[in-house]
Formats: sequence, structure tokens, C-alpha cells
Amino acid sequence: MERSIEHDLARVGSSLARLEGRRDAMALRLAELTREIELAKGRLAVKDEVEGFIEAVHGSASRRNLAAFETLLTALVQEVLPGEKPVALELSTERGLASLDICVRRPDGTLEDVLEDNGGALTNVVGMALRLIAVVKADVARFLALDEADCWIAPDRVSSFYRVLEDGAARLGVQCFAVSHHDLSQFSDKFHIARIVGEPVGGVDVQSADCSGAWDDTQPGLRFIRLVNVQAYRDTTLPLSPGVNALIGPNNRGKSTFIRALRAVFYGEARDSLVRAGAKSAIVEIGVAGRRILRFTRQPRRSPVNIWSLHEADGSIVEEKGMRYETGGRNVPDWVGDLMRITKVEDLDVHIAHQKFPVFLLGETASRRSAVLSIGQEASYIRDMLMIHRERCTRDNATVRNGERELASLQETLASLEGIGALKGRLSALREQARQIAAGSDRLRNLQDHAMRLAQLARQLAAARARVEATRALPSPDRIADLTRRIEHARERERIGRQVLQLGRELASGQTRLAALRSLPDEAPALESTVHAQNMMKRLADLRSAALIARSRVAQIDEGIASVQAEMARFVEETGGLCPTCGSPVSPENLLDHHAHSSHPSPSERLTA
Repeated sequence: MERSIEHDLARVGSSLARLEGRRDAMALRLAELTREIELAKGRLAVKDEVEGFIEAVHGSASRRNLAAFETLLTALVQEVLPGEKPVALELSTERGLASLDICVRRPDGTLEDVLEDNGGALTNVVGMALRLIAVVKADVARFLALDEADCWIAPDRVSSFYRVLEDGAARLGVQCFAVSHHDLSQFSDKFHIARIVGEPVGGVDVQSADCSGAWDDTQPGLRFIRLVNVQAYRDTTLPLSPGVNALIGPNNRGKSTFIRALRAVFYGEARDSLVRAGAKSAIVEIGVAGRRILRFTRQPRRSPVNIWSLHEADGSIVEEKGMRYETGGRNVPDWVGDLMRITKVEDLDVHIAHQKFPVFLLGETASRRSAVLSIGQEASYIRDMLMIHRERCTRDNATVRNGERELASLQETLASLEGIGALKGRLSALREQARQIAAGSDRLRNLQDHAMRLAQLARQLAAARARVEATRALPSPDRIADLTRRIEHARERERIGRQVLQLGRELASGQTRLAALRSLPDEAPALESTVHAQNMMKRLADLRSAALIARSRVAQIDEGIASVQAEMARFVEETGGLCPTCGSPVSPENLLDHHAHSSHPSPSERLTA
């Protein structure tokens, strides 16, 4: 029972401790949640002010950039197209995001949209300039490929266009590759010019000077473009210099094939038509820093259809940090963009212009134009701040909405746990009571042990008293010695009696033999020797004498036994029918047989029980 009480109290204490821990945790959560809700409400209270401040900072940064962009774009346009109206960039806010309109300003101050309200020459010049700005602002590879960007420009102004491109590329550190049908050799000797030779039917090739001496091994940029079984090219290599490169030749000779090859390598825009007729695959190789080669393979009707791989100068595939630079599939591997940094920006092909879609950025939405031209670190941080602020406000709204519900639930639960203190007091009182019960139980067990010892001592005392009484009733030592002698005599008589009985049985046997002998004839046949007969007769006479003596002794023994039994009966009568040694009831017949009456309890023992 004590163990049951202790177990129950321990279980109650454990449950109470868990409840107390839960209450403390909930109280802590209540305090934390209250603070979170207060902070969230505080941030929500100044949401509009913070958003307005961020937008103001964004607008200020954008306006600083726009002033520089306007000056640069106007200078470029008027250099290529003298007398053209100045470029004007108008910044506004649309749904909390900056929106940029690219226009030209009329003499009266009104604005015209560059794409919708002006000719192709102005559009191409502005598009080229916007690509240069985006490449630099995006912090990606400084490489720009233009496919017939001068097609809308009057032939007499083409030289000015490339002079502006050459100057801008040199100032910004951008490697340029331009495809043109104009003969540019007469315009400048400061950039590398390659020519298309041959006819598509018989195979075309590239005629170019060697540019390897212009490169440092660690310098970023594209060293060459090699085409193997790519459309009209069997195996052609176009060397590139670090500055401006131009590939010139008549129309429909395969100049744009190099642009399509670059778009296949870096944008994944590849089709089976890229493979030369009769060939099993098309290969595009691009020389990069460290004398490595980036290889792209298009293999129709095979899996994978495209393979990108990076090779050392000896042709082995590059393996670094446990990674093997060889990937198959339809999408450009991430490592290609990470290593070359020629990739789409805001999903726009900033680096490699498409001949059929020469307009860059002017056809995009006003907010997207602002985003592309604001990719610089400062504008990016401001946009991220605005995005983070709005996400935080969304989380704050959710915190307030869900937190208040949780607060109500916590307060209700905590109210139900307020009685834990009283329960702890009751538990302490119960533990004290259990301690007192345990102490009382220990005392009770001690008293029970003492009572059992007293009862055992009482039984032992009663037995001792019975033995004392029995001892007092015993005869004197002389009497006991005399009885002992008589008992010994009786035992001796008994032994002699047994011998007599044995002799009686032998006498009976002898008499039987004698009867048998008497039945013999009176006259026995004459014996040659009578010794045996005489001996037998003598033995029979001896047996008769012995039998008479035994009968006399048995009679004496019977008389002794009768006397002893009378003496024992008298002794039993004097002792009150109790054994003088063990105090058990006895009779004259079993007085000497101790085992016959010692198993019975004595009167004193029966009384004690």
C-alpha cells in the first residue's frame, strides 16, 4: 500500500512538473509573441513611410544613372547620326516599381518613343548602346556579339557606327564580335577583321590573321570560334582579338552561322539543322582562358542530343574538385554559365544579338527596361530592400493575424493552468501525509514483530512450565533407577521369551519328527551300525529336557512381565496418565515406547495453543 501511494504521488508529481513546464514555456511564448506582434504592428504602422523612402532612394539612384545614360546615349546617337534629336529617359513609378520610357526630345520639349516614332537607324544605334550599358551594369562577361546591327544605317554613316562601337568597347573593356555585309577594312585599322570566302555549295571558309599574340593566358575572353560540320562549314576556325572583331562578307554566305553557334552554346538554342548535310554531328569549339576549350556537340537522333564539355590543351576533359566538366541534355549546364558568365539577364539575350530580332530592350515593358538598366549594385540593393520590405510586411500581417489568435489561445490555456500553485501545495501536503503514514506503518510493523515475539515467548514459557510440572511429578531417582532395572529385566525376559518361543517351534518340529518315528515299525531292520540312531535318540532326549527348561523359564518370564505391567500401571496412575519425560498422555502398554506418544502435544502445549 505504501509503495502504491508513493507511486501515485510520484506520477502526480511528474504530471504536475510537466504541466508547470508547459505553463512556463507557454508564458515565455506569450511574452515572445506579444513582442513580435507589437514589433509587427509597429512596422506596419510605418509601412507606407518606409516604402516611400525606399522608392525615393530608388528614384534618386535611378535618376543619377539616367542622367549619365542620357548623356551617353545622346553622344552616341549624334556621333553616328548627326543632327538627331537628343535621347531622353523618363522615370516614373508603376505599382511601386520604377518604370523607364526611352524617348527622344523634340525642340519644343515634347517626347517621341524611340521604337514607335523613329526610324531603324536610330533604333539600331540606341539598341547597340543599350546592350553595351546592360553588359557593363549586369556585372557579367564583357562580351557582345552583334549580327548585322548596321543594316539600317546609311552606308556613309557605317564608319561612324563602328567608330563609336570601337571607342565604347575600348573604354568599357568589352570584347565585341560584329557580323556585317559592309567592307569595314576601309573604316578602321584598330580592330580585327575576318572575311568569308567560298560558296555554300562547295564549302565556305574564313580568311583571317592570327590573333593569338594579342592574348594573355589568364585574360578573360573568347580566343577563337571553331565550327566542325556546322551548316556550310566543314572545319573552320575564326580567331578573335580582345577588342572589336568583325566578320564581313556578302549576304547568304554563312556569317550569321557563327552567331547561331554562339547562341547554341550559351543559350541552348540548337536544332538539327545546325548539322552539316551528311554529317553525324556538329561541333562548336570556343577557346577560353588557360588554353582550355569549351566544346558543344549536337548529335541528332541520339541521346543526349547535346553535350557540353570543357577540355584541357591536351584534349582531356577537365576534372576539378571531384567534378567532371561534361554534361549532356537540352538545357545549358550551370557550370557553363558560371565559368563563361555569358548568360541571359532578366531572361534577355544581352550578349548575343539575334539577326531577326535586332531591337534590344526598346520593345520591353517600362518596368523591365528599368530593371535591366538598374542591374548595378546600388539599384539592385534598393530593389532588394523594397522586395524584402514588402515580404516583411506580408509576414507582419500574417504575424498579427495569426499571432493574435495564438495569443487568445495561450491566454485561455494559461488561465486554465493557474491552479498549478494550489495543486503543488496540495501535493506537498499529501507527501507529508504519505510520510506520516509510512512512519506509522513502520511503527505498526515493529509492534507486530514484538507481538509475534511475545506470543512465541509465551508458548516457550508454557512449554517450560509444563516440563517443570512434569518434572515435579517424577518419582525419586532411586525409584527411577529401580524402574529402569525392572525395565531392563523385562527386556531381558522378553528376549528369553523370544528364545523360548523359538525353542517351542523347534520342539514342535521335533515332536513331529518323533511322531513320524513312532509310526515306524516296532522292530526295525537290523542295522549294521546303530551309532546314528543312538545319537538321534540322545538328541531327542536332550531336546525334551531343553523344552521342559524353556517352558519353566517362559512361565517365570510371564510372571515377571505381569509384575512389571502392574508396576507400570501403578506408576502411570501415580503420574496422572502423563509421560514423566515429555508430558504426553500414556498407557501402561506404551509407556516404554517413547515414539508412540511423543508426537502428541502435552496438555500444557494444548492449553497454550
